[in-house]
Amino acid sequence: MPQFYLLPKGSTDIAASTVVTILLVPGVLLAARRGSGVDLLRLGLFRVLLVLLVVRLLALAWSPDPRAGLPAIALLGQFIVTLMLMVQAVRQSPGLLRRIERWYWPWVVAEAVLVLVFRVLPGVEDAFLRSIAGFVSGQNTVAALFTGSPNNVFDEAKSGGVFVNANVAGLFLGVNAVAAFAVATITGTRWTRLVGFVALAAVPVTGSKSATLLAVALPAAVLAVQRFGRARRAAESGPPRHGSHRRPAGRAHRPLSLGLAGAGLLVVVGGVLLAADLGFAQALVKSFGDRTAIWGFGAEAFLRDPLLGLGYGGWDAGFGAYAREHGIYRSFPPHNVLLAAWAATGLAGMVLTAVFFALALRLAVRAVTAGGHQQRTFALWTTAAIAWTLIHGMGDNTEIFGDIHLIPILSLLVAYLIVGDREESNDDANAHHRDPATSAVPAVGDVHSEPGPGDAQLPAVVRGPRPGPDPAGNRVG
Repeated sequence: MPQFYLLPKGSTDIAASTVVTILLVPGVLLAARRGSGVDLLRLGLFRVLLVLLVVRLLALAWSPDPRAGLPAIALLGQFIVTLMLMVQAVRQSPGLLRRIERWYWPWVVAEAVLVLVFRVLPGVEDAFLRSIAGFVSGQNTVAALFTGSPNNVFDEAKSGGVFVNANVAGLFLGVNAVAAFAVATITGTRWTRLVGFVALAAVPVTGSKSATLLAVALPAAVLAVQRFGRARRAAESGPPRHGSHRRPAGRAHRPLSLGLAGAGLLVVVGGVLLAADLGFAQALVKSFGDRTAIWGFGAEAFLRDPLLGLGYGGWDAGFGAYAREHGIYRSFPPHNVLLAAWAATGLAGMVLTAVFFALALRLAVRAVTAGGHQQRTFALWTTAAIAWTLIHGMGDNTEIFGDIHLIPILSLLVAYLIVGDREESNDDANAHHRDPATSAVPAVGDVHSEPGPGDAQLPAVVRGPRPGPDPAGNRVG
């Protein structure tokens, strides 16, 4: 992040990050053989990714165009290696989240600014696409925009920044927005939280309708769950003991009511504004209609060969005739992450993709239900990031990790859930303190603890060892 494509037009669009990841594979395998990968291999989520990689490789055998499958295989491999590296980095570097704040989030802000500039000044976007876009979006990808395969950034109502597809730009900004809120929960950094708001505000500017709806719904859902959880815990704890500063259970319902009212108001206002924009509503209906027409071809093809699918290149080979018959654009991809998985790798690939999302969400939800306040908040925003990737992928041409640009941040969020409870070091700021009374949380789904009311802020020497598990324990675009 950002991605750079340095190979000339006519070759294959391979991001520099993919090349670096390939070079790291021998070292990663050696480290895994020496024992650092044992814990990951016990994790169902990681096993599913490895089996999915094998299935993608096997699908080359029955594919009409095996070369078309290499990018998908390489990117899944890149995701797996990055996840392994992130898990190890989180284990060895407690201050990782604070260090990435210095160099990762500025790029997210830069993308948000580009989206705004290109939306206001389409001429600048055109100049960008004709000059340097190939180096950050893929030389062949950009060349195709002007040689018969245009993308939606040519629509003046859309803007993609470094992306040639505004929907993917909306996905990138939205996932990074909720990821920033998750990270800020751990680091307490206002800058990271501000980046979240900037990225979230830029989502509607992309012109992506699905991303705009998710930008309202998912944050509102997280806030509502937070308020409900606080009120429920306050009610279950009973009346406060004499001298306690805890609020009575009756008062605890006030934040719940206010939170639900605020979230509901946000959803209502967003819905009213979107409904009032007749153009938006009409475009939303048309977009859904286009996708149902695309999915119709998938349904017909599934009935013909549900087990092996179409293989790599099979969708493109068969969709042209269907498109002419139904009067739609000749080269639409599946626009559904599960349908795309079936088309390329058959029923096994589709099932494994669905299981991956199920396990990722289960990992996050487990942290929500088992952790302390800080763990729950981090896991809630991480759940939103995974859910955004899945929901958006059900209507767009994305991968299980969304887009190649999202591999690092999603890997980081999942790695924190896998590793579990750690003390976030603070080399540049005040020491991060933790309430020693906070109960230990299982390693798979534990993140960080946040001091609550009454924390004595005692040094670690006075507090003694913390309870819980050993910290050492867990598109080629």
